[in-house]
Amino acid sequence: MDISQYMGMFLEESREHLQTLNNCLLDLENDPGSLAVLDEIFRSAHTIKGMSATMGFTTIAELTHEMENVLDLLRKGTVPANDDVTDTLFKCVDTLEQLVENVASNSDKPIEIKPLTAKLAAIARGDFSAAPNKQAAPSMTGLSEAEAVSAEPIKFDATEIHVVKAAKQQGMECYDVQIELREGCLLKSARAYMVMNALEELGEVIKSIPAVEDLERENFDYSFQVVIVTGVDSERIEQAVTSISEVEKVCVASSVIAANQEMAPHAVAQPERTLTNKNDKQPLKDRGEKPAVNDANSNVADKKLKSGQSVRVDIDKLDSLLNLVGELVINKTRLEQIGITHRLAELVETIEQMDRVTTDLQAVVMKVRMVPVGQVFNRFPRMVRDLSRELNKEVNLIIQGEETELDRTVIDEIGDPLVHLLRNSIDHGIEQPAERQAKGKNPIGEIRLIARHEGNNVIIMVEDDGKGINADIIKQKALEKNLITQAEADKMEQSEAIRLVFLPGFSTADAVTDVSGRGVGMDAVKTKIESLGGMVDVETKINEGSKFKIRLPLTLAIIQALLVKVCDEIYAIPLGSIDSTINITPENIKTIQSQEVILLRGQIIPIVRLSKVLNSPDTCVHNQDELFVVIVHMGENRAGIIVDTLIGQQEIVIKSMGKLLAGIKVIAGATILGNGQVALILDVGALKQ
Repeated sequence: MDISQYMGMFLEESREHLQTLNNCLLDLENDPGSLAVLDEIFRSAHTIKGMSATMGFTTIAELTHEMENVLDLLRKGTVPANDDVTDTLFKCVDTLEQLVENVASNSDKPIEIKPLTAKLAAIARGDFSAAPNKQAAPSMTGLSEAEAVSAEPIKFDATEIHVVKAAKQQGMECYDVQIELREGCLLKSARAYMVMNALEELGEVIKSIPAVEDLERENFDYSFQVVIVTGVDSERIEQAVTSISEVEKVCVASSVIAANQEMAPHAVAQPERTLTNKNDKQPLKDRGEKPAVNDANSNVADKKLKSGQSVRVDIDKLDSLLNLVGELVINKTRLEQIGITHRLAELVETIEQMDRVTTDLQAVVMKVRMVPVGQVFNRFPRMVRDLSRELNKEVNLIIQGEETELDRTVIDEIGDPLVHLLRNSIDHGIEQPAERQAKGKNPIGEIRLIARHEGNNVIIMVEDDGKGINADIIKQKALEKNLITQAEADKMEQSEAIRLVFLPGFSTADAVTDVSGRGVGMDAVKTKIESLGGMVDVETKINEGSKFKIRLPLTLAIIQALLVKVCDEIYAIPLGSIDSTINITPENIKTIQSQEVILLRGQIIPIVRLSKVLNSPDTCVHNQDELFVVIVHMGENRAGIIVDTLIGQQEIVIKSMGKLLAGIKVIAGATILGNGQVALILDVGALKQ
């Protein structure tokens, strides 16, 4: 059977499970006794093991198998979840990530796992010998996996105990059926389904280990247990199950309810139920096959059901769909222009209806491309943990707004800038615990990673409660590196000095380390954010902390824009960057320190003449009696752009300028207008006079 077609699914699901392992191991450090967390870790490791074995990646399967042994002991309480154990498990996850990425890149670079497997085996051996109440521990090695599972009695809840007792009163028997599938079975869930059907023909299934949902999703190895109430004998059950192909072994035994599982005296009395053998073709009433679950488990089950309703779609297909919708929007705009020009009333009415349809279609396509920023955020807790340990600092990372959605294109690119900002906050921002205590602060530093919607933008903030950024030190470092002159430093305001951290080659670190000091981090952040059509700003207070604020567009494909004319050319300004439009006269313009400004509602607004920025010929200067000004915002700052004419608002499709014209700072892209003319889209953040 050709399994190469499943490679994409294997890689994506493996990465998801590895991220789950990272998150759950962090939770386990905070709550070492949490069985729910341990169960989740075990399930993820078990799933990776099953998938990798099926795909033929034996190294991954071997490492996860050794992890399972230790995880099983953790669940049973035989091994404590101390720092040594969790650190080893973290190393296992890191190694698994490398192995999966090797598969993705088709690399044949060997990765040594023997030290890790030896360490895991040592943990398992050492704790087994000291395990309390393990009556048959020495002989476990000689048992098959199915027999090993049955060494401990199955836990029954009150409802299931009641069902078993009622069955026995009616002369029926309760059996524990151990099923072991053939090693390498590719359709485990299908075989499990056939086994369950065969057993339900003979009696009533009241419990399965693992649960039915896990069997359906193949979240088990090659063995599982089923508890059945029936009137037939054990031989009949064994014959029915062994007749199913790829069933390696079946063990049927009478199910024993342990004494400590007897129904508690305070249990609510339940009415007697009539249990009937399936051979009599009568339905069973009020069967207790589903054990009571707590709210947390219910939520997990709900999430699993919802995930089963989703479909994985290649991002290239979504890009292609978005391009087609973009072409549709362009042609719709052209039809509107034709209808207005030729005064075709019927065409205009049809276009209005088409406009509603294309708007809805565009909204749906946009939503399909939107993914929660949590997909990026969820890898940072582990990074913060490791880095804070490396620097001997205590840091608490608080994540807010991870459900905020952003375009997939932006999500793929935003990870690296956030890594730089977080590492910078931990290294430069958060002080050592002793220094924090001396300042009267909590010795545990706090970093907040926050995402939220703000108009047509998504705001992502990285805040810390560290020592802040000293503007004087920043200026001094910039002077030492010849990034600014003394004259520029003297007239520079505090906020301007702080923004020097974004200059190429700037760093306040005295020595180059693995964490920082090369002066490329913050410059890389600014460059990447601006390439995504966003902007980054910083606020800081000495000994109170710093806040880096990233503003990103919701989407990079179809936007609302204001069309303006300068000389004979039409330009588009993204509507999300515009505050208002006003008319002024030349007398309203004042000059302060060689900068043209206007006074708008008590605020001084600098003016940018677009014709000068774009080097338009002087022959295009029009009527100077009245000037049109578009007030735009760039982060927390505002500016006024003087244009010749305001044309109006229009939905535009952003098209790339291509490699030859890439890097023109004032231009963010281009679009095709309704008349087929190409208009350039202005990058408001890069406009300078």
